[in-house]
Amino acid sequence: MLLPLIITVAISLLPGATAQFSDTFNFSACSIKALGGTYTTAQVNISNGIIEVSFPSEVRLKVVLSSAVNVTSETKNGNQGPGSAYHQSIPGLTGTSRCLSTLKVFDSSKTEIFQLHFRTFGEQGALQSVPKGNQLNVTVLFNGEEVDQVSGQGPRIFTDISGCQHDGKYYFSDTSGCDSEGGFVTCSAESDLTVLPQTNTECVRDVNVCTVTASNLVSFDANYSVSVEDRCAYTLFSEPNVRVVGVFKERRRKDVMFLDHVIVHLMDSDSIVQLGPADRVKVNDTELNLNSPVETHGGVEFRKNDTGVTAVMSYAVNYTTSVFFNGNTAQVFMTYVWVLADSDYEDDANRGGLCANSSVTLNEAKSSDFSSDSCEMRYNEPADPSINCTAVTEHCQILNGTDFTDCHADIDPEPYFSSCNRTLCHYPDVDGLKCEFLEAYAHACSLKKNHTLESWRTDANCSDPLTFCQDTRCVDHEFCADGVNGGIGCFCRAIFASDQTLDVLPVCVENSASVTLVGCLLEERGVDYRQLHLNNDSCTGQVNESNHMVTFSFDSQDPCGVLVTANASHVLYENTLVNASGVPEPFQMDLSCFQTQPELMSMTFRMQANSVMQQMVSGSWNYTLNMTAYKDSAHRYMVQPNMAIQLNQSIFVEMMTEGLDGNLVSLVTNSCWATDGPSPDDGLRYDLISEGCSQSSRLVKVGINGQTTSSDFSFHMFHFVQSGNEIYLHCNVVLCPNQNGLCQPSCGGGSVPNKRRRRSARSAYVDENPALISMSWTI
Repeated sequence: MLLPLIITVAISLLPGATAQFSDTFNFSACSIKALGGTYTTAQVNISNGIIEVSFPSEVRLKVVLSSAVNVTSETKNGNQGPGSAYHQSIPGLTGTSRCLSTLKVFDSSKTEIFQLHFRTFGEQGALQSVPKGNQLNVTVLFNGEEVDQVSGQGPRIFTDISGCQHDGKYYFSDTSGCDSEGGFVTCSAESDLTVLPQTNTECVRDVNVCTVTASNLVSFDANYSVSVEDRCAYTLFSEPNVRVVGVFKERRRKDVMFLDHVIVHLMDSDSIVQLGPADRVKVNDTELNLNSPVETHGGVEFRKNDTGVTAVMSYAVNYTTSVFFNGNTAQVFMTYVWVLADSDYEDDANRGGLCANSSVTLNEAKSSDFSSDSCEMRYNEPADPSINCTAVTEHCQILNGTDFTDCHADIDPEPYFSSCNRTLCHYPDVDGLKCEFLEAYAHACSLKKNHTLESWRTDANCSDPLTFCQDTRCVDHEFCADGVNGGIGCFCRAIFASDQTLDVLPVCVENSASVTLVGCLLEERGVDYRQLHLNNDSCTGQVNESNHMVTFSFDSQDPCGVLVTANASHVLYENTLVNASGVPEPFQMDLSCFQTQPELMSMTFRMQANSVMQQMVSGSWNYTLNMTAYKDSAHRYMVQPNMAIQLNQSIFVEMMTEGLDGNLVSLVTNSCWATDGPSPDDGLRYDLISEGCSQSSRLVKVGINGQTTSSDFSFHMFHFVQSGNEIYLHCNVVLCPNQNGLCQPSCGGGSVPNKRRRRSARSAYVDENPALISMSWTI
């Protein structure tokens, strides 16, 4: 592969024709030394007046001409030792060159217009340009970057192309530097290369680390610390291309905040990267599935391991900006390239945020575009009596002890100790928090000087670091924590929990009922919602994944073992939410609904249509009752208005309903009677049906009654002798909850026609306020 060392030569000529040319020249008889590399071939291309001479490495020569059309090469022997024109023109050149390699450039008239002469002096190289009396500019480039430029008219121009190559970088003769691994690189005056390993003391790599744990921020190099006391978002660090924002929320207490997630705003692309709990990474609201240890998305390199996720951004030549987050602690760190120990860095004045600038106040750092409404509200809660602050202080003092001695000279432990002590004296020691402050200091130390610290975990009784709640996804009003019965769960945040309860009433609508419970409250009770069910153990809860609410319900299609009863004024649907057998923590709550029986509704109609319809509304019940008269038992021929009805002619009456669920209720025609006036209570009265049974087996026959949502009966037509020609028919109907067939009236025989036997369960359907429907007949 031909990579660029470029020598650009511009020569002033009269305009001429351009040509295309490409050829490879062999210099194995007299190899060329250039910028620390040794080459035996050169590729020469002419295109659009530009000549490029490329060697098979990082070295390329570029000559800008207007009339070059052809190139030839030659090699010849001939010594050039000390005192030669080369040595006189290039200070520091030593040794003797034994041969010469030449490239000659011609125009279309075969006139020679330019020459390049290469000589090798041991590890050094020299270039002689011969412009044949014309103005010449020579530019030498390595990996596309300019190394040297020489101008002149000649007759000969000498250019030193000595130097060393290492780790993809060019070093001038008699210079030194650091490679990408921290090795100390020296290129001598004679272009001899030496590299000392990273253990040398010449090369250093500076790292600035800012740490946020719980609500406490320790600035770059631990110069100062601040504490966040509300649930807002704050700019942790900013520079022209990147802004890092921390968003804080409460957990078990309302008055102690924790860093919930980190937002990285990429200014050039206006992209939003979010590092959240459980290693969740989003780019512009699209969640990434990081399957590899290192992946690049949207110009950001993501590094994931068991301790957390790191986002790395390279917007500067001499450093990278990185953000690490493990769900509890975030660290913003700037990693500079390896440089010589005496190099001096000037911090960019454009850097800001709480990490970089001690003069920035919390109010100035507040990020309104990422803060929630009313996030400024603060709370005060009583102290936790279970916390022993003396023991906490002793634990946090480990940071100042011998376990961290190697770090003390590089990072001041005092701000980390203060953060540890301030938090754990107000917040309970749960969820591995007591180790998190020590872990954050150890990680900052390893970033700063690559220190490896292990013994402190034994002394502090802390296990190896792992991303907390790595496989548990909680919603906004929850946080991940150690569960009551072991394991990991999602608990309610304190402010949200203060407005929630498990003592909730079911929602009842006619033939269905449901209750919705807060999932994180169940978690706090140690109740696994998957172990809960209604009377029928197949009726379990359904979880809304967006808010973790759990809903249990039953209806007519799936009654879930509901028990239906009634009293004089209500229908009661009884169900119970219980734990499955064998669960250690029992849980039970009533899931019952009271539905009001239909109220007394009375309307009277003359027989001017073939049926009477009445809309019944009472409580949550809403149904239509239709009473229709027929001439036949099959209910095919309705009695038409003004139709002549003969005495003793059989009339068949059907009660039909719409809007009732037959799985839960039945319609019972409890009583029917006739009057000679429109009022059901005035004038003469004749009872046809009483308590669901016929009052005269000869004149009245009851068909379906109490079995479905309809009923029917028949009677022989009659009239009141003492009155006029009008008869008014009135019926009381009730709704009866279905349970074991108790809705169907039991009507027995006997020697006396009006005698009936009644069930002891009569109260199951008798209603003190039944629905009344009336029909008028003109005789």
